[in-house]
Amino acid sequence: MIKKSLGIALFTACFLFALCVGPALSADSVKIGILGPFSGSLAFNASEMKKGMLLALEEVNDAGGLFGRQVELVYGDTECKPDKGVGAVKKLLTRDEVLVVGGGYCSSVNIAASQIADMEKCPVVVAIAISPTITNRGLEYVFRTSPNSPMFLNGINQWLEKVKQAKTVAFFMENSDYGRDGEKIWSELSKKIKAKELAHLYFEIGDTDFTTQISKLKNLNPDVTFNIASTTEAALIQKQAKELNFVTQWIGVGGQFTEAYFKMTGPISQYAMGSSLEPTLNMKSPETAAFVEAYRTAYPDSRPGIFSSQGYDNLKVILDAVQRAGEPTGDLQQDREKIKDALEKTDMKLTQGRITFEDDGQVHSVVPSVVQVQLENCEPELRIIYPEDRATADYQAPQPWRERECQ
Repeated sequence: MIKKSLGIALFTACFLFALCVGPALSADSVKIGILGPFSGSLAFNASEMKKGMLLALEEVNDAGGLFGRQVELVYGDTECKPDKGVGAVKKLLTRDEVLVVGGGYCSSVNIAASQIADMEKCPVVVAIAISPTITNRGLEYVFRTSPNSPMFLNGINQWLEKVKQAKTVAFFMENSDYGRDGEKIWSELSKKIKAKELAHLYFEIGDTDFTTQISKLKNLNPDVTFNIASTTEAALIQKQAKELNFVTQWIGVGGQFTEAYFKMTGPISQYAMGSSLEPTLNMKSPETAAFVEAYRTAYPDSRPGIFSSQGYDNLKVILDAVQRAGEPTGDLQQDREKIKDALEKTDMKLTQGRITFEDDGQVHSVVPSVVQVQLENCEPELRIIYPEDRATADYQAPQPWRERECQ
């Protein structure tokens, strides 16, 4: 009788334990690491990337998550500093035990962080950083959902060669892998089109006074000034160019075309040019139009810009690979290997276009457009000016400051 009572008690205890522990185990999240400069001068850009990712996260979790489990993003703040990035990715890989690492802004950081992830055999999918070095090293576990800098600059290079045909150029570059890689590409182009290179000037991330370099540029008077900079520095450069009455055809990349940049510069940004994957310029694509609508609903006071769409695409690709890899087994290395294999077979159409990876882990199927900042009621708007089959406006040559209607 005692044995029977003990058996019943033991069964009851085990049953109650299963009731308590079972839901907790089934509720274990699927953890994905996200790197980005979430503090410091680039925090706004990282927050735009994060908004796009949170939109993708909400979509999957509202639909039940993956394998009946909610997806959790674990953030690593890099501050756009390689040493901080290395520390952040090591924590994500070891202490947090994430399945895969996404995000990524600042090329120097991602060159270092992706090397660590590859050594640990954990797939890393870079969202925004564009240095070719990230994917041209042949690292097996490194992928990128954004075009690299040569791909970003290809269209603007064709425009410079076939349309603008500049005679003199100058370079004003962020002193980083991001800036130096772009400088090499544009220097090669300048030689190809026989444009004279008047100056190669640099600045550091976080600098606020650019008057010395701009004064030199004004004296040289180049037809085109190449400027690779992140949002804050790019905005300050434009403001100080106006103060010094310096007029040139500025050509840059993504950092010049963010919501924060337009808020900082207003009509001062008029005539700036570059390459962009701005989602609002690609509304003919149903995937892009759906993203823009969803983003505006989720963030009614924010503009759906390139970094938000790149963040969205990045996480969607990661979620798709995790799902195709199958439910995590708890063997972290085995699960990461399956996700890496699934990433290699990625084929999705998202806001930037079709996402597939070549053998180097680089997406080669996304083609940016050449854009120029033009004004509508004195408010900056991006317009596609090249190639001709995509153009929504004609090119406008920069006018002297005193002749500009909007100041």
